[in-house]
Parts: sequence; structure tokens; C-alpha cells
Amino acid sequence: MNILKLVAEKSIYLLAALAVLAVAISLQYLQIEQIGLIGLAFLVWLVISLIFGFSVKNSLLLCSLFFIKPLPKIFYCVLIILFISLIFEYQHSHSLVIPYPVALIILLITSCYGLMRAREFYYSTQYFAATAIVPLLLFILIGNTRVKKEDFVLWTKSIVIIGILLSINGLFMALSHPEQRLGSLWITAMTINGFYILSFFFSIALGIDDKSKYKYLWFTGAIVILLGMFYTYTRMALLAVLFGLILIIIMVKKMRYVGMLILLLIPLIIPSSMASRINVGLTFDLSIILRFIAWYYAIKQIKLVPWFGMGIDVWKQWYAAIVPLDFLYVVHPHNLFLKIWIELGIFGFLSYFYIIGATIRKYYLQLVKRQNDDFNTIIFIGVLALLFACLTDIFIQQFSVSLVFWITLAFMYRLAKNKAQSEEQ
Repeated sequence: MNILKLVAEKSIYLLAALAVLAVAISLQYLQIEQIGLIGLAFLVWLVISLIFGFSVKNSLLLCSLFFIKPLPKIFYCVLIILFISLIFEYQHSHSLVIPYPVALIILLITSCYGLMRAREFYYSTQYFAATAIVPLLLFILIGNTRVKKEDFVLWTKSIVIIGILLSINGLFMALSHPEQRLGSLWITAMTINGFYILSFFFSIALGIDDKSKYKYLWFTGAIVILLGMFYTYTRMALLAVLFGLILIIIMVKKMRYVGMLILLLIPLIIPSSMASRINVGLTFDLSIILRFIAWYYAIKQIKLVPWFGMGIDVWKQWYAAIVPLDFLYVVHPHNLFLKIWIELGIFGFLSYFYIIGATIRKYYLQLVKRQNDDFNTIIFIGVLALLFACLTDIFIQQFSVSLVFWITLAFMYRLAKNKAQSEEQ
């Protein structure tokens, strides 16, 4: 472990130099408008940092604006901003702790190997960053930052406010274009539901935690976000909300009757346009069949290449060649667990889900089970609900949702670590 720590400390500047080189090369292929957008993002961060000071907390709050309209180039800007924040934090602390060092290094190595076998650059690099770079960067960054519950609460508030604004905009868009599935300002209606799931449970958690007269505004915000989800018509996301509400009824006593009431009222607040689409879905829905076929072929392929997978985002070309009929084609296996295994192999799969599982377990043991804190319990439930939704999708491997998921998980890791350290003292 000490060797890994020493290597990480000595290589941080080398990584910074390589990052600058990679950015310089990438800028050669961008149009002037795109360079201007990137420059504007860094200028805003620089101005805010000069006014309020360079800190991880300020950088995270600024980066939350990314979720209003997540674009790939801004995503890379966010990663660079967070990396610069890590360098500043390292200068202040003069020590670097790598959470889960073995798992993170194995994940990075298997992801690099998976990227080397990718057949196209654009989407494979996004998946690579979302799978390996985002968790590595955020766990090191937040894991080496002094954060308290108040910092996490502030960050969740920013996510909820953005979720409410996106939902309101999505409602207006859905009412004006009832024949289309629109994801508010996001590119797809499917992906935004991963963000909606977390922001919905964050809003409930804030309502529970807030002792002022404004607490009901957070509960109202949760209803607004839920309505925004209804109009995107993503069944698994709605089932994930239902799954989370059931867990709230079981685990949070003061929310037990409220949760049961919400479950009973859900059929009454479903919009008529949503109800008509449900009726169509009940008659015949090809997407379910497509998923089962994709899972079948994914499992067969995993048996053939169990150790190292077949490469990041290679599924698109591979599946197009072996699927029996063109209309059965899907761009990914529609299951996060299968997708990680088929791309990275068993070692990448185990390291990826070990980091997630170990963090959730520590958070549960330190802040949910022992502390019996309703805010932490609902945050815990929200993360489980998002993972539940990943049974039929790949939400947290999409670059836009991966950022909010791994920031949440890194906060959970740090807060659980703080609690364990305070008990030792």
C-alpha cells in the first residue's frame, strides 16, 4: 500500500503534464465555436475561484451546473477542473491517500486495455472516462478533502434545484410535444432519468433533514421531479422509484405512512398522456424482447471471453454482426452488470462493483445502521434505487449520470470514513 501511495504522489505532476498534452492535441480538432465554449467554462471557474477561493467544495458546486445541459466536451472540462482542484488540494495537504488502491488500479488497467481494443474513438473514450477516470479522480479528490455533512447537504441541494428546473422545463416540453419522448434539456429522455432518480430521493432526504418551515418545499420539489419522470416514460426508472419508496416505508419510520400514501396516490397523478402510452405498452412492447435477446447473447459472449472481455463499446459492431434480424439490434446490452463484464472482463467487473459495494456497505454500517440518521438512510436508498434501475440500463456508465453518481459515492465514502475515525478517537 505504501508503494502505491508513493507512486501516486510522485506521478501526480506527470499525469498533469500528460493531461495538458492530451488537451492540446484534442484542441487541434475542434472548431472555433467549440474552443470558445470550453474557454468560457474555464473562465467562469477561474473567476468564481478568484472570488470565493480555490477549493474542492467550490469546484464541485460549480461543476453541478454541468447537469443542466451535459455535453461531452463540457464533461471533459469538468474532469480537468476537478483534476486541477486535486493538485491544489495536494499542495495544501502534502499527503495523498488512495481509497481502494488495488481495486482502482485494476479498474484503470482493465479499462485501458478495453480502450485499446475499441473500434471507434468518440463514444469509447466517453465510456472509458465514465468507467475508470471518474471514480479514480473523485475518490482521490474527495477522499483527500476535509468534508462534513453540511458540505454534502449543500451539494445535494444544488442537484435537487437543477432537477426541479429540468423537470419543470420537461413538463412544458412534454405538454407542447405530447407525441415525443423528450428529456428536458438533456439529449435523451432515457438518460436523464438516472439523474432524476437521485435528485428525487435527494429532495426527500433534504425535506427530512430540514427543520425549518421550508422543509415542505423539498417534498414539493420531489413531486415535481416525479412528474418530470412520468413524462419521459421510462418504466425501469419508475420501478426504481417504487423500489426506493418501498425501502423508505421499511427503513424510515417517520416516512412510513407518508410513503404508503404516495404509493396510493401515484395512479391518480399519472397524466392521461402517460396512461395512454402505458396501455400501448401493455398490448405489445418489443423493447422487452430486445432486452432478453441482448442478455442471452451477452451471457454467451461472457462465457467465451470471461477474463478480459472484448473491449469498451465493441458491442455495437459485434452485435450488429451476430444478431439474427436487423430490427432486434440494440446499441448496448441494457444491463450495467453484463456490460461491464463483457467489456472489461472478470477483473474489471469485480474491481468496479467492489468499489461500489464496499462504499455502500461502509456508509450503511457507519451512518445508517449505527447513527440511525434519516437523511443518510434516504441517500443510501437513492443510490440503491439507481443501481436497481441499472438492471435494464447503463445509467451510471453514461458520462452525464456517472459524474453525479460517483460524486455521491465519494461523499459517502468520506463521511463514513470520518465517522469511523471519530469513533477510533
